[in-house]
Amino acid sequence: MKFHINKLILWMRNGSKRELEFLPNKVNIITGDSQTGKTVIWAVIDYCLFSSEPKIPYEFINENVEWYGINFNINESLYTIARQRLDDFMAPSSNYFFSGVGEIPEVPVTNNKDDDIKTQMEAEFQITDEVVMPYGGHQIPLGSKISLRYFMLFNSQDENTITNSDVFFDKQTNQRYKDALERIFNLSTGISTIAATAIDERINKLEAEKKRLQRKSDAFEKEGQLFEQNMKDIILEAKEYLLLDDRERNFDEEIQELKEVIYEHSYINISTQNNEYEKYEKERLDVLTNIRKLRRFDREYNEYKNILKKNYDSLLPIEYIHDNFSEIIESPLVSQFVLQLKEELGQIKRKISKNAPVQIEVKAKIRSLEKELTKIKEKLQEFPTLHRDFENFQEKYILIGEIKTKLEFYERKWDDANYEKQIKSLEDQIEKLKKEIVNLDERKEAVIRLLNELVQYYLNEASDALGNYAGYKAAFDYKTKKLRLQRPYSTIVELIGSSSNHLFLHLCLFLGLHELIMRQDVPYIPPFLFLDQPSRPYFDNKRNEAKSDTDRAKITIAIRLLNDFITRANNEKGLQREFQFIVVEHIPKDIWEENDMTNVHLVEEFFDGNKLIRDEDIMR
Repeated sequence: MKFHINKLILWMRNGSKRELEFLPNKVNIITGDSQTGKTVIWAVIDYCLFSSEPKIPYEFINENVEWYGINFNINESLYTIARQRLDDFMAPSSNYFFSGVGEIPEVPVTNNKDDDIKTQMEAEFQITDEVVMPYGGHQIPLGSKISLRYFMLFNSQDENTITNSDVFFDKQTNQRYKDALERIFNLSTGISTIAATAIDERINKLEAEKKRLQRKSDAFEKEGQLFEQNMKDIILEAKEYLLLDDRERNFDEEIQELKEVIYEHSYINISTQNNEYEKYEKERLDVLTNIRKLRRFDREYNEYKNILKKNYDSLLPIEYIHDNFSEIIESPLVSQFVLQLKEELGQIKRKISKNAPVQIEVKAKIRSLEKELTKIKEKLQEFPTLHRDFENFQEKYILIGEIKTKLEFYERKWDDANYEKQIKSLEDQIEKLKKEIVNLDERKEAVIRLLNELVQYYLNEASDALGNYAGYKAAFDYKTKKLRLQRPYSTIVELIGSSSNHLFLHLCLFLGLHELIMRQDVPYIPPFLFLDQPSRPYFDNKRNEAKSDTDRAKITIAIRLLNDFITRANNEKGLQREFQFIVVEHIPKDIWEENDMTNVHLVEEFFDGNKLIRDEDIMR
C-alpha cells in the first residue's frame, strides 16, 4: 500500500489560489509563528476526506476560502478531491469536485457525490462490504461497513492528543469514534482478518439468534406450566359433569380420554362410581395423624430436656464445691456425696448438649410425611368436589363445545416449534465456525508482544530524552489502548509524569503501530502520519526560542526519530515501504539542518507575514 499527499490547495474567494507542496517519503515540516494557520492544515485534509464535524475556523480561513482541496497518490493512482467551503452557519458542504487523474482545476465545480468518492477511495484501501464491525456499540450497528474515516484514527495526533497523559488517539471525546477504535483495532493491527471477522460476525448473529430462541423457550416453559394447570381445570370440570370418571390415571391419559369424549362422543354410559377419592382421603388422614403424633413426641422430648436443664443449673454449685473445696472437706461421706453429684451433673450435661439420634429421626420423619401430605392434597385437587347434572341436552352440548374450544386453544398455543432442536442446531453451527478460526486470544497475545518489541526499539532510540525512564519496558494496554512503561525486572507499571515523556510515549507508540501495520500487510491504513507541534513541551510560541538547551536537545531527538523512521521503513528487511509525515511546528530549521537529517523537507516557514492565508488571499 502506497499513499502520500502531494498538495494542499485553497481556492480563495478573491480568485487567487494557495498551494502547499509536500514530498513523498519525507518528514514534511511547516514551521512558523502562532496564529498563522498551521493547525488548520490537518483540519483541511480531514474536511476533504469527508469529515462531518470540521474544525476549520470561520475567521480568516473559511471567510476567505471558496474551495478546499488535496492532491494525493494511492498506490499507482493520482487523485484530487475538493470540497466547497462551509456555509455562513459553519455547516459542511455536500458539494465535491473529484478527479480520478489528479487534475487540479482553475476553479472547481461540483461533479460528484461524497458516497461515490468514498466508494472509490475505500476500494483503493481494500475496504469492501466484508470489512464490517465485528460487534455493535451505542452508535455503531453490528455488521455495518467500517468507514475509511475510522481507520484514519491511526493517521493523526492533533494538538489535544499529542502530549495527552490519558488519551493516545484522536477524537476519543466522540463516542462514535471511541466505539469504532475498540472495534477496528484488531483488524487494523492484523490481530484479526477479513475472513475471521466475517466468521465472528456470523457467530455473533447465531449467538443472538440462540439467545432469542432461549428466551422464547423459557417463556414457553412457563406457558407450559400454565397450559397444564388450565387443562387440569378442564378435566376437573369434565369430571364434575360426569364426562370423565374419577379413576386414577396420569395427565396424558386424561387428556387423551377427554379428546375421545369430545371428538368421538364416548361420554355415554361413563361410570362415575369409584373409591379413588376415598382412598386418597383416607391416606391424607393417616398421614396427618402420624404427623401430629410425631410432633407431640417432639414437644414432650423438648420438655424433658428443659427439666434436665433446670436440674443441671441446680447442680452447678456442686461442681464449684468439688473444684475449689474438696481438699478441705474432711468427711469421706461428704466427699463421696459431692463426687456422685458431680458425676450426675456430667451425665445431664452430655444429654442436653446435643440432639439425641431419636429426635433427629423424628424431625426427618415429620418432613418426609409433610412432603407426602402435599402430594396427596395435589391428587385430591384433581377430583371434583361435587358432581353436577345437565338440565337438558342443549346445556350438555354447550359445555362440550366450550371444553372443545378450550382444548383446541391450549393445544394450539402449546404446539410450538421444537426450540431445543433449533437451539442445538445453532450450537452445532457456532462450534463448527469457531473451529475455522485461529484462537483469537493467542493471536492477540502474539501481536501485542510484537507491538511492544517494536515500540521498545523506538523507546531505546529516544532513551536520552526519557531521563529516569530510560531502560523501562513498553507495556501496551490492549483494553485502554494506552502505552505504559514497566519498570525493568518488575511487574510494576509506572505512572508517568511530564508532558515531554507523554510526547515520546505518543511518538513511540505510533511509530511502533505503523511499523506493525506495515509488517502485517494491513491494507486499510495509509502509511502517513500528521503531527501537530511535537515541540509543545519545549518551545515557547516565539520564533527560534527553546525553553532550555535540554529542551532543544529533546525536540532534536523527536525529529530524528521521525527522520530515522523513514530510513528504517525504506530499508529494513520485511518493510521496504515509503512513509510520509506532515508536521506543523514552530522550531527553527537548523534543528534538522545542523544534524544531517536528510529525510526532512521544509515545506514553508510561516514567519514575517507568511501565513496559510496571506494578505493577497484575503477577500477585500
